[in-house]
Amino acid sequence: MGFSIYALSVAVFAFCLLFLPHLNRDNRWTRLAIIGVVSIFWARYMVWRLFDTVLPVPMLTGLGLWIWFCFFIELLVSVESLIFYITLMRHSDRKAQADKYEKALRALPAEELPTIDVFLPTYNEGIEVIERSILGCLHLDWPRDKLKVWVLDDGKRDWVQDFCEEVGAGYIRRKEWVHAKAGNLNHAFEVTSGDFIAVFDADFVPFRNFLYRTVGFFIDPKVAILQTPQHFFNKDYVQSNLHLHDSAPDDQRLFFDVMMPARDGWDAAFWCGSCSLTRRVAMREAGGVPTRSITEDLTTTLALLRHGYITRYLNEKLSHGLAPESLPSLLTQRKRWCRGTIQTMFMKDGPVGPNLRFIHRLLFFPWHWLISPFTRLFSFVVPIVFLWTGFPALLITHYSELIYYHFPAYLANLFVTLWLAPRHYIPLLSSSVASLEAVQVMPTVINSLVTPFRKEFGVTPKGHMGRPSGQRRIHQFSFWMSLTLLLLTAGGMLINIIPENSPVSEGGFFPVAAIWATMNVFMLIVMTMISVEHPRPRTDERFQVNEEGSLILNGETISVHVHDISLGGARLSLDDLKRHTVSAHQQVTLEIPNLGPVASEVVRTDEGIIHVHFKDLQGKSRHALIQHLYTGRYHNASALKYNNFLKQLFHRIFHDHSHLYVPSKKAE
Repeated sequence: MGFSIYALSVAVFAFCLLFLPHLNRDNRWTRLAIIGVVSIFWARYMVWRLFDTVLPVPMLTGLGLWIWFCFFIELLVSVESLIFYITLMRHSDRKAQADKYEKALRALPAEELPTIDVFLPTYNEGIEVIERSILGCLHLDWPRDKLKVWVLDDGKRDWVQDFCEEVGAGYIRRKEWVHAKAGNLNHAFEVTSGDFIAVFDADFVPFRNFLYRTVGFFIDPKVAILQTPQHFFNKDYVQSNLHLHDSAPDDQRLFFDVMMPARDGWDAAFWCGSCSLTRRVAMREAGGVPTRSITEDLTTTLALLRHGYITRYLNEKLSHGLAPESLPSLLTQRKRWCRGTIQTMFMKDGPVGPNLRFIHRLLFFPWHWLISPFTRLFSFVVPIVFLWTGFPALLITHYSELIYYHFPAYLANLFVTLWLAPRHYIPLLSSSVASLEAVQVMPTVINSLVTPFRKEFGVTPKGHMGRPSGQRRIHQFSFWMSLTLLLLTAGGMLINIIPENSPVSEGGFFPVAAIWATMNVFMLIVMTMISVEHPRPRTDERFQVNEEGSLILNGETISVHVHDISLGGARLSLDDLKRHTVSAHQQVTLEIPNLGPVASEVVRTDEGIIHVHFKDLQGKSRHALIQHLYTGRYHNASALKYNNFLKQLFHRIFHDHSHLYVPSKKAE
């Protein structure tokens, strides 16, 4: 074996490490060139794979059928990768447009601005969820006589109506509960009249400038919907459960920050059902929100495309809401997305129906849900089968063949994905989460292909209903499936340590299978950890801040620095705590610019840090604090930090964290 076997891999690695990070990923032609090179490497590998490792094998044998099946699975991976790369060939960044439109809108007299209806569809969310959203919408920066906030209550709850009357929001309750959220929106369309409709899920809060940043895009008559990304003020289930609070982005960042801007470049962005603004006349022309699929947002986008309208995407944080806080909540959401997108295959107005461009058929077809669950599970099965039976996925005489053909393609794919999705993609974590979802979603995929319209709409639990219990909880199916695959993989590696007991004969695939199995072990460990749900504190979400305030203490006003704040309290610091007497249970008043005084009680002090609890925060004071916290002043986003990620993941595995949790007398 000469160096030539490794030369191409070394060249790819050197280019990706030294030159790729400096290329402009926002340039369309640069993207096209880089993706083209990756595609050539992958095509080179697949041609070799077919002609040198598959066709020479007799098909009508047990080994032949297995090798052909493995090749078919790899073809499916290639198809999904191809769609991924086609999508990412384009990119959009519309912040400069938003700046121009906002400037023009703010220069207009109020009477020339359009009227806006804000819809907040709700079903079973508690007051701790919907009060934030209602008050945030009422706080939107837009002329009061041009704005009306409507709460669309499908839960038919009198206390929601009373709260709306108290704060000045409109309330809509329909007589018949049909077609879930789609029916709720359609009913509201018929009883309101604003030029545009902003839609927010009941757990999302818009930032004050949402309308001024979005309305201007409708100067283009073909724009029917302006979609913005979904961000979250809490940590999602994986971030919280693995204690990756400040070292890993939330699960949705790859989609909203990378995939959606790319789809927008193809005019193939789609409505996500929330955090959006809609042109009423376009929705009316398209016949309202389609009701047959449980993913009404996707089918609405297709209906609008068929009427000549597009969904435009502005990748700018203009709202935030609640991410799923427990594994059941997360899986309920993903299963709904899975079933809904597969349903569109069977609909005449889905992606295979008439009057759509080819690129839209390609990008709206549910490739991901049809392919990913099967291929991800199969990636665990291949090394297990080989290590326990000796059946390889392909016949090669020496592992150097894979180094020569496969490794350059693998390296190029990995580095280019990291280049296209900077700070959004962690291979180990992303693959582990996707694989765990695959374990759970697989039955939904099969069931949806057999009976696509059988299951009803499933609401994602939010607030207290979507939180983990006060006790550690094991999610049985995910845990035991992950653990079983882990034991089979590790056991297969162990039995091959002693040659006399090894079922594997000498062959070129063994080193490959050993490396593959080792990578799978790490992923399965993470999957098992995710399946064990840890409790979390029952406090409100805290926002990290960095601002000055004042504390009225013993009749004296003292300057303080505010480090974090929530609806429940704040963490402060004094430059010289020794000069002031501060003790637990002491009554103080905290004053923050733009908020006013808040009666508080000292909970504890610790080396210059004062923890205060807000007392009897009700009525207008509570409403003012909600609007201060949630309407754009603060955020809780986490950036990707590889060093911290590994450190925190290690800490999660090997340390006791029971001191972090507030025990609950009753598990949910």
